[in-house]
Parts: sequence; structure tokens; C-alpha cells
Amino acid sequence: MRREYTKLVVSLALTVATFFAAGVIIAMLYVGPRITHRDSSTPLVVDQYSFTDVALMGVLFGVFSAAFALAILIPIVRHDKRRCLVLSQSFGVPLGRVLFLTQSIVVQASGTRQQVFERALAALKSLRVWLKVQDAEIGCIEAYTRPFFASRVTVKIDELEGGCQVTAVSTPISGLLILDFGRNFEVVSRFAQELRST
Repeated sequence: MRREYTKLVVSLALTVATFFAAGVIIAMLYVGPRITHRDSSTPLVVDQYSFTDVALMGVLFGVFSAAFALAILIPIVRHDKRRCLVLSQSFGVPLGRVLFLTQSIVVQASGTRQQVFERALAALKSLRVWLKVQDAEIGCIEAYTRPFFASRVTVKIDELEGGCQVTAVSTPISGLLILDFGRNFEVVSRFAQELRST
């Protein structure tokens, strides 16, 4: 999934506003009829407020919640974009490449499969990940990024004529993640750098 910042902010703000407005309307319609004045047995909603008043109050709260959500989301999204721009410049790739949440890279490496596996394992360990699977026989390594285990990093080593092909994929664990501040791109790029330098 590629991040499109304008759509991202608008959709999140509208979602927050819709759910907040709906929650307020439901709460007021459910709770309102049970609220009475101290000196009256007539429910407050029936006595002073109509359904339209309650609905408009919910929409008003929704608009304020959307504005509040935007005030929080816009700085976060800008930070994500700035971080991705810095990564794009430092690795010399187009910004569009960095904006994808799932990232992959293919590296050609010389040596036997076992040698390349050990180099790939050392390169991955240098990224301070938590290793889950390391199987030299099938040439597969699986790890999770620290400290929050937000991404799964998978490395596969295939033997070719005259060397090996190493494929690294870094992807968010949660399908709900919409911003990673370029973390997955950085993981695969630094992995490739480390592997080439060994």
C-alpha cells in the first residue's frame, strides 16, 4: 500500500467525525429520555429538545472532533513525509519508492549458500532485530523489528550459478498500520548495505 497523505488525513478525520457524531446522537437519544429535571417527571429530551436538536448537537460535536483529529494528524503525517524524504535523499531513490509500506530488495551475493546465509544473518543482526527463524538448510530467516515488533522481516537465499540471490522483505505485522515513517524501507536498504559490505 502506498501512502497518499491528503486522502489519508481526510479519510481519518471523516471517520473520527462520523463515529463521534453517531456516538453522541445514540448516547443522547438513549440517555436523554431518562434524564429528568429535579422537580419534574417529564424527560428532558421530550420537554426541551427535539430530535433535530439532538442530531444537530451530535453533528456539531462531530465537526469539532474532526477539527481536533486534523490538528493531531497533520503534524504526524508531515513528520512521516519529512522522514521519508530524508530517507529518499540519503539512499538516492525516488520518494515514491519509499512511500510503500511493504518494502523488498534483491541482492546478488557471491559465495556458497552457507556463506551467504551467515553473511545475511550477520547483516540482519546488525539491525538489532529479534530473530524468530534461522534455517540454513532452506536458506530462510525471519525476524521482527525492535522495540515494538511492528514489522516482519523475511530473508530468502536462493542458490544461482556463480553465487546466490538474497531477497529481503519487510512488511508491517498489522494490516491496520498506515504510517511507518519509512521504517520498512530503511530496514531493507540498510540490510542490503550491510550484506554488500561483508
